[in-house]
Amino acid sequence: MLPTLGHVAVVIGLGASLYAFVAFVIGARRSDPRLVESARRAVYATCALAAVASTAMVVSLLTHDFSVSYVARNNATTTPPFYSIISLWAALEGSILFWTLLATGYASLVLWRYRARHPVLMAWVGATLAAIGVFLFAVMTWPGNPFARMTPIPAEGNGPNALLQNHPFMGLHPPLLYLGYTGLAIPFAFGIAALVTRRTDEAWLGIVRRWTMVPWIFLTLGIIAGGWWSYEVLGWGGYWGWDPVENAALLPWLTATAFIHSSMVAERRGSLRIWSSVLVIATFVLTILGTFLTRSGVVASVHSFTASAIGPWFLGAILVALGVSLALLVWRLPDLAGGGRPAELVSRDSAFLFNNVLFLGLTFAVLFGTLLPLGIEAFGGGKISVGAPWFNRVNAPIFVALLFLMGVGPALPWGRASWATLRERFAIPLLVAVAALAVAFGLGMRMPAPLATLGLAVFVGGILLDELVSGARARARARSEAPPVAAWRLATRNRRRYGGYAVHCGVLVMAVAVAVSATLSSETTTTLRPGQSVDLRGYRLTYDRLAVGPLRDDPRVLETRAELRYTGTQQGSLATASRQYPNSVTPIATPAVRTSLGEDLYVTLLAADPASGSVTLHVLVNPLVVWIWIGGAVVALGAIFAIWPDRRLLPMAAPAGADRPRPAPRPGTATHPASLPAGPEPALDAAVGEAPPSGGARVDA
Repeated sequence: MLPTLGHVAVVIGLGASLYAFVAFVIGARRSDPRLVESARRAVYATCALAAVASTAMVVSLLTHDFSVSYVARNNATTTPPFYSIISLWAALEGSILFWTLLATGYASLVLWRYRARHPVLMAWVGATLAAIGVFLFAVMTWPGNPFARMTPIPAEGNGPNALLQNHPFMGLHPPLLYLGYTGLAIPFAFGIAALVTRRTDEAWLGIVRRWTMVPWIFLTLGIIAGGWWSYEVLGWGGYWGWDPVENAALLPWLTATAFIHSSMVAERRGSLRIWSSVLVIATFVLTILGTFLTRSGVVASVHSFTASAIGPWFLGAILVALGVSLALLVWRLPDLAGGGRPAELVSRDSAFLFNNVLFLGLTFAVLFGTLLPLGIEAFGGGKISVGAPWFNRVNAPIFVALLFLMGVGPALPWGRASWATLRERFAIPLLVAVAALAVAFGLGMRMPAPLATLGLAVFVGGILLDELVSGARARARARSEAPPVAAWRLATRNRRRYGGYAVHCGVLVMAVAVAVSATLSSETTTTLRPGQSVDLRGYRLTYDRLAVGPLRDDPRVLETRAELRYTGTQQGSLATASRQYPNSVTPIATPAVRTSLGEDLYVTLLAADPASGSVTLHVLVNPLVVWIWIGGAVVALGAIFAIWPDRRLLPMAAPAGADRPRPAPRPGTATHPASLPAGPEPALDAAVGEAPPSGGARVDA
């Protein structure tokens, strides 16, 4: 009954999406608000239908309805309820269903949010989102039917993928990625609508930036959670291996980040408008490419699904999206052209331009390294692999240059920077960075990569801190406020600027942690009998005993567990195990990780002999890994702070003369926000946020 209901909901969803697309297009061409309204309600209906289908699948998983092929392949009677629920996105067809739920949810939200504004633009936004819905429902209706039946009905299911039920992070990592992927359809829809309606000025960028930042935050968290999952589950002691599916998630993140920066220049200076449109298109196309790589079976990865008939559909979607988008872009090129180049080499304009060039270089390098093996194999050239050493060698210099621009760019003025400005802004941070390098060298750090990254991070962090301190000091003097109060009010009245600085600080923390953990870790592989010990970097691990038995939560899973005690920087006991799942040919490692702020003790069971009780262990001491996750959290919190709505924006009449342009600052000078008069923010100095609405003024609490 429920599977039939779910399939019917999918089929009706296809019809509703198709109606919404046609009604939006006709309503936009005829300027018929009633037809556009009916199309919008049809999109709401598709979201409700996707929710019905998803609920039907979750209930089928919880009740172990093995008449549904998807349930039989990805569930078992012994599967714990938590893993039964998250099996919704554990395999191919269910993940498309979950994807559709999120995509229609985003579409419904944005259409509801702007239901009374920008009627011409929003009709084409709705048409674009409805077209995406048509595609997703069509995939579920034909090649990727999640409710396909199987006969005869088996008495027991296969169970979820062993790797995906070995850690609860499976409940977090994929949904975050999907929330990022599906949300990036919103800026694409706005971009297409702007091209169709010839609204090619900078106004649409202010709307779309916030709708880019929300999925960007989810995608950032999803990538970081994926690294954490890899670190905690796969047992190799690393968190990023330049796997093709990892790269597929990174690619749209790179172009979305580039768009966030380029849109600031487009709004502020009127330049990079063509480039901003290209980035919006590229970001969406790369999300489809990532889906194709993950779901077509063309790449071998622990993250990918098996080969299926869905692959050609997504390949066709890539070609259609790219063809239509580029045709519209070429059509509107005369309207997009203009704005000119940066007037001076040393200026904020140029820094943002160089920033985008570097992001483009990163994107091309990652895309080239990911697709090259596929291209060579497709043309009969055999199989090759492009591994982590190549990616690290090519991308590391670009990352270092980006770190430099993260601090230098925001500190430069628009237009032209004088030598006095450069000396004032960069002299002290440079001296502090040199001092930090000297201290690190004196403490024994000798490898160039962590030393260079540390010095650059201190330099950039010093610039960002100086921006906050100088602004807070100016505000404290002007308004007689205590320094902490002045700093907080300065930040909350300039959320885009200081939220962006917080994001940059989080990236700096992650960069240092990655450089140190990747180059200064220690490891050993050893075989021990009960009572024997191994020493590594100040730790002593003593092997106590070997235990073999079924898991309490799932008796079909046989666990082999080595129990140890450890002393050193940290002290305590741990158990590292391997688990044999009935649907897995090889045992799945379950490493033990003991984390502190300074380092992780990481132990993986490689082999065990129950007869003698001996075990083979891989032991690592990884420094600063926890700061990767902390830095990622800072990035997300900074981005949330930047886009958080400002309650001081009240709809009130603008004061006389408020619409007149302010005098431009003298070339080479920079103005802190604290010294600016009250009113709408005069500059887009960070990566996110919307300008105050027309007729609104900023009121200081």
